[in-house]
Amino acid sequence: MIKKTALAAAFLAFTAAPALAAHCPKDAAAIEAALAKATNLSEAQKAEITALKEEGMAQHNAGDHRASEATLAEAMRMILTEM
Repeated sequence: MIKKTALAAAFLAFTAAPALAAHCPKDAAAIEAALAKATNLSEAQKAEITALKEEGMAQHNAGDHRASEATLAEAMRMILTEM
């Protein structure tokens, strides 16, 4: 029973990874769209948000999806708090 449960958990984790990985590019695209519409952000704020987006995508490309999601979420929070 334990082996079946462990195997099922491993299978679910393995199949869920691509779904989570696909989330990062969508977040990056949402950040870009929000930046294009943001009129009350300074150039420095836009540069910082863009840098976070690029860092998040670099983390995504390196396979570190948890870090990527956290970095992209930070960029989104910055946009939302300034809008």
